[in-house]
Amino acid sequence: MRGSPILRAVLVFVALLGLAPLLWNLTRPGPAEAAPRPQSPVKRAMVEARLNFSTAAMRVEVQHLGREVWSKSSPALAESFSRELPWPKEGIELHVLVTWPEGTRSAAMRLRLTAPDGTDYDRTVWGDASADDVLSFP
Repeated sequence: MRGSPILRAVLVFVALLGLAPLLWNLTRPGPAEAAPRPQSPVKRAMVEARLNFSTAAMRVEVQHLGREVWSKSSPALAESFSRELPWPKEGIELHVLVTWPEGTRSAAMRLRLTAPDGTDYDRTVWGDASADDVLSFP
């Protein structure tokens, strides 16, 4: 073998020290990443909803972000409501809970939603005696 092992170790150490500034610049967060980006405020908008039931329901509840938006005991076969909701550009999700009388089979609830931009969305929930579903409106 040629050369001293200690000399080789020192040369490797010096080479790694020479690479340290480059590695530091590559791995540290840049100025754009270090500061949190301000989030654009979510606009609130009026949302129109129409509900139709195939069978008379005992109770229906519509939630958004865990909060009740609309509910009614013994709703008619056709109901409607309008609420102001936060509407981000990605759309919203509504949690729908429906209870039909015991023994009801294959009952449905149709929810038509008119978005703030005027787009109509149509979603359906099916269930036997009850339904618990999350509906997405992009």
